[in-house]
Amino acid sequence: MASVFRTVIRIITCIALIICPMPTEKKCEAEFNGTFLQSWMSSYWDDERWQDEIGAMKEAGIKYLIIQDVAHKASDGTWTVYYNSNLDTFAGATFGAADVVESALRNCEGSGIKVMVGLGLYDEWWTKSGFGKDYSELCNVSADMIEEIYNKYVSKYPDAFYGWYFTPEMSNGPLVKLSSPFIAKGVNVIIDAIEHTDADAPLLLSPFFSQYGANPGIESAKLFWASFIKSVNFREHDIFCPQDAVGAGWTIEENLVNVWRMYSDAVKLSGKNIRLWANVENFTSAVAKSNTTGITTPLVTENTQDVTATLDRLVKQMDIASRYAENIITFSYNHYYSPVYVDPMFHNTYIDYLKHGHVLESEAPTAPTDLGFSVDGDGNTVLSWHASTDNFGVAYYRICADGKFLARCEYNEDTAAVIENAQSGTVYSITAYDAAGNASQAAEIVYQ
Repeated sequence: MASVFRTVIRIITCIALIICPMPTEKKCEAEFNGTFLQSWMSSYWDDERWQDEIGAMKEAGIKYLIIQDVAHKASDGTWTVYYNSNLDTFAGATFGAADVVESALRNCEGSGIKVMVGLGLYDEWWTKSGFGKDYSELCNVSADMIEEIYNKYVSKYPDAFYGWYFTPEMSNGPLVKLSSPFIAKGVNVIIDAIEHTDADAPLLLSPFFSQYGANPGIESAKLFWASFIKSVNFREHDIFCPQDAVGAGWTIEENLVNVWRMYSDAVKLSGKNIRLWANVENFTSAVAKSNTTGITTPLVTENTQDVTATLDRLVKQMDIASRYAENIITFSYNHYYSPVYVDPMFHNTYIDYLKHGHVLESEAPTAPTDLGFSVDGDGNTVLSWHASTDNFGVAYYRICADGKFLARCEYNEDTAAVIENAQSGTVYSITAYDAAGNASQAAEIVYQ
């Protein structure tokens, strides 16, 4: 089903490109200069870790750091707050291990990296969108947070502070569309609060497009976003920064040109002079097969854990986005590319891409060697091999049985895989892939 779905999208995209070709001129370079960072992750960082991360980010050319929600309301009504707040709303809240806002601004001050602070978020957003009192209360609390955070930190770290991030992730789904007047009203409350502190500080929104379920098509999404943008009191320095949603699977690569054209056309149609940025996703979520696969949920992935996307896919995403957006940021460098957190091969391959004029390295890994079968203590048949080598590092191994995909092993896993129902005469092959997506020659073994 997945192959049929992709084929249909390819045909539609080809027809669309014939009618309206992708722009040849780029609005920005095919590289990211900003990243999102989740508050829970950075709440455990000390200053030494912050400086290590900042050093890596600067080498990667990052200029913008967007901290995600610094106050989160769970479905049971309890708050978790990641800065030193005195707001009555947060009385009795659980506070993070550190003041993330203070730490981010203090460590980024003088570094050249500008910080955008994420406001409040609540679990019920995903089931209610803008309906109900929770959303209006969230926007009022976010307005209070703007005043408190601005007065508490910005005068201390004026060089590091840049703006604000509206954390609820809007989509083209039915609930969002139906509640959009309420959503727009809440965003206006937040913009009013910004105007009363620092009117030059931008507000960033990062929605996404889903091509599954009851969500309408691209043309309908264009009209929706144009109407929504027009209904909000956006200023010319505010930032509409859609996720490309490729990593989460809500959009497939084959549809990216259509999606970015839609966003670009929506901004133009709105009549607002809002800035259009791109949020490219540098990961691949693990999606298991279900009865709703490809209908209301994304297509199945080969990876069984969330993994870093190899650069061949990310470069394609950035190249397409660069034709429509004036700037590109990513979710998330710190989670998936930082050499402080994951294997340095991803960061190093990206730096090599930048140094060589946006040309991706093409040296393939060596083929795996010494393939063999054994039986473990539980009686399972195990296929093992000696690791491949590569100039930057091996990202993962792909295992096939008689040419059909069987399993994938990530770089941080053993060079071994349990083979269920191994059949005599079956040809098993293993191919190594590096961080750039280059593939080795396949190594093969026949199960006897």
